[in-house]
Amino acid sequence: MKGIFQKTMLITLLGASIACPMQASAYDEPTNYVHMKTENMTVYSAYGATISATEKNGVYSIKANIVNNRQPLEVVIFKNGQTGVLQQVFKKGITEPVAYRDEGDRVVATIHNNAELKFVHPEQLYFRDLTRATGSSYIQTLAERGIIRGRTPDYFGVNDALTRAQFSALLVRAFSFQQMPTKQFTDIDQKKSWYVGHVGALHSLGIINGKSPTIFDPNGKITRQQAILMLGRTLDAVDFVHEDELTLPYEDSRAFKGELLRHTQTLYAIGALDESATLRPNDYITRSQFAKMLAVTLQVAGRL
Repeated sequence: MKGIFQKTMLITLLGASIACPMQASAYDEPTNYVHMKTENMTVYSAYGATISATEKNGVYSIKANIVNNRQPLEVVIFKNGQTGVLQQVFKKGITEPVAYRDEGDRVVATIHNNAELKFVHPEQLYFRDLTRATGSSYIQTLAERGIIRGRTPDYFGVNDALTRAQFSALLVRAFSFQQMPTKQFTDIDQKKSWYVGHVGALHSLGIINGKSPTIFDPNGKITRQQAILMLGRTLDAVDFVHEDELTLPYEDSRAFKGELLRHTQTLYAIGALDESATLRPNDYITRSQFAKMLAVTLQVAGRL
């Protein structure tokens, strides 16, 4: 998290290494963060934000004068018997995913916008093509949170490729980034394109670029190398740091340099990439392959 601390520190919590967006948890009641408490919720800011927090009828409302994709808030909510998954109200009757980790008696969410949070009970999902799919448990977990969706209510499309628009939406939903406008891409309809806010959020953070200054190519497919780059940049955007430099086992990664090498090493070190002889960087990434990469990354970053 930027502000008081320039980079997130790796800590160990409940036996698992995670990157926590705040350096202290609710247990410590840190005095060096601005915070606001209600009966079952504490909201923390590392940026000196003025926070307003209320809870009523199971809805947790948070407002702050400083909260955006670079300066998030951390929200700790005690469950007190509540079940389901935590989501944020997008508009009346519609909720969207929020990034959070479950610590048993409480959840710890990271939000990038003023939000109303509530526990919901999503409908049970069954994708008939997950029976033998690699990474089916990751897909199920992401689907239960509302992060990833099937091609139809009962078909996931495990071997289908991801488009640039779909990829953008997945990352924004997974990390609960605030959607942002983007006007420079002439192939995105500002009023009708469902993904315009997702692309705008990632582009403003430097995570995704256009094919040219004016062309985004929303229907273009994502390669495995591109997925690694953008997922690594997302970890940079949330200030996740992994210090180890590991030797990659992939025969086809020997020419990797700079940003690509660094992000590949990070994702390999945290277990987001498979152990194999080749990485196949130029192959299109499938929906099931990216589901595993995304779920592992979220877990390590303390957001799942």
